This record gives sequence, C-alpha cells and structure tokens, in this order.
Amino acid sequence: MWKMQPHPLSAMSRFIICVTMIFICGSKLVFAQEDERYVSCSNSFDCGIIKNIGYPFWGSNRPDYCGYPGLELDCSNQDPEITFMQLTYKVLGINNSARTLIVARTDYAENICPTQLFNTTLNPNLLNYTQDDHNMTIYYDCPAQDPPIPGILTPFTCNIDSTNTTGYFAATTNFSFLGSSAPTLISYLVSCKNSVIVPLRQSALQSIISNATVPKLVGALNQGFGLEWNAKDNLCVTCKDSGGQCGYNQNTAAFACYCADQPQEFSCQGSPPTNDQPTPIHHKEPLNMGKERSPSKHECKLTLHQEMEKERKAQEGV
Repeated sequence: MWKMQPHPLSAMSRFIICVTMIFICGSKLVFAQEDERYVSCSNSFDCGIIKNIGYPFWGSNRPDYCGYPGLELDCSNQDPEITFMQLTYKVLGINNSARTLIVARTDYAENICPTQLFNTTLNPNLLNYTQDDHNMTIYYDCPAQDPPIPGILTPFTCNIDSTNTTGYFAATTNFSFLGSSAPTLISYLVSCKNSVIVPLRQSALQSIISNATVPKLVGALNQGFGLEWNAKDNLCVTCKDSGGQCGYNQNTAAFACYCADQPQEFSCQGSPPTNDQPTPIHHKEPLNMGKERSPSKHECKLTLHQEMEKERKAQEGV
C-alpha cells in the first residue's frame, strides 16, 4: 500500500515554528528586566562583624535610595562606621527588630586626648539615646592649681600644641553628695577651658565608679552606647512580605517599596489594607501601559502544541 511521504519542507516548517515560539516566549525574559532599584536594594551591607544589613541603612553597594537620609554606613578596614554631625562612630551592633544600634566614638578609641574636641551631638528627629545611656563630662585645659576637693576627680594629661595640659573627669555629674562644698568644685570645673560630653552605657559606667582610671574610661568608651532610630520604617515589613525591597524616594522624601517591575508606595500588591478594608483575595494583573503583554509559559506550550498538531494533520492529509 502506498504510503504518503512527508513533504520535504515539513521538517523545516517544524523548525521554524519552534524557533518562532521560543523567541516569542523568551522575549519576556529578555525585555522584562528587573527594576535597577529593586536589584540594588536587595544587596545587604556586610562589613566585619556586621552582616546582612538592609533598610533603613545604605552605603557601600547600597545606593542612597536604598536607605534613610543620615543612616549611611561605611566600611573602613573591615570596621563598620557611621557619621553623625561630622563625628565618626564605629558600629558595634545593629538590632533591626528593636531599631537600635550600638556605636562608639572613633576619636576616643585609643585615648581621651583627641586632636579636636566635639560634643556628641545627634539629630533628635532621627536618633535618640536609649535608657541605658549615661552622659559623662570630660574637662580639658583646667587651672594649674589642684581641685578644691581631692579624690573626686580623676586627672589626666594631654599634649595640645606641644603643651601639656591637665584635664579631669568624674564618674558622676551630680555633686550634691558634697553638700555645701559642691558649688566650689563646680566653679573650678567651669573654669576649665573646654569640656566634652560623651555617652556611656550604664554597665560600663559601673566599672569606672569602682575604679576611675584613664584606661578604664577608654575601655568604657570603646564599649559604645545605644541609639534608637526613627526612620519611619514601619512600612518595611509590609513591603518585604509582598516581595519588595524597602527604600526611600528622594523626590517625595517618603518611604518607597521597590518591586521587580516598578516602585510602589507601600507594597508590591498595592496599598496595605487598613482595619476598615478587607484584604483582597484575588489581584488582577496590572496593566503594562505601552507594552504588549508577553505570553505565559503555559500559553507558549499550548500554542506550540497546536501548531505541531496542525502540521501533523497536514502531513496525514486529514
């Protein structure tokens, strides 16, 4: 019995169909690139002991739109650092859930005689001290005569402009326990030419109270102090849960949720529901204005199968 032979172009036809469908289906991967901000903000800050740090911090491989203004991190010789009001601090720890970080002044890392004297100053709209912090005042370039009350202040010497000067510090700023002698001591300290306020953790302060020495003070300062940040990042959880990356819109000065396709205000699934709005169960596919929708993988397979079936029937003369 004579059997119908396949047309010589049938193999070529099948090849053309396959190549065409692969090109159409693959165009979605080629042209639908992920948003650059989404990709950049998915990077974490890693430096030394500080790992996997994201919003509200930025710096290093995280551009400024990935974090809140004023919270830029830097990595110096594997030491994470942050700068507030022109003062640089070593970052000892970051707790995202508590929104706190532990920092220590780098200018007091080795001694208590920095080249320039600055108070610890913070932006109150961004940062606040924790309840565990305690301020200590260090006095510089004090009068040559000894303090009026011995044993209360701890002396130290600094070389400033090739001149040795005397300074003092005390483990307390409240001298009321001295009774009527307190004003005399306070008057002496006020006559010192400079003073610097440095925060300490309460636990570190206790070690100085028991043994007030310069090495003890340097060690306590290197333990750092706590700060609470207020970066309005309460929406970050909603953004992350929706598959987005948290960031900051420099133009609107507001939180931004960077999604794979484009930024959103709060979430990659739209605005977060309030108590008065039930959470939607079904989400319509967002309109891609100005672009033709690419077929899904299922649609590609279905179309390719249909074309192959047509070719088979044509060869069999159906």
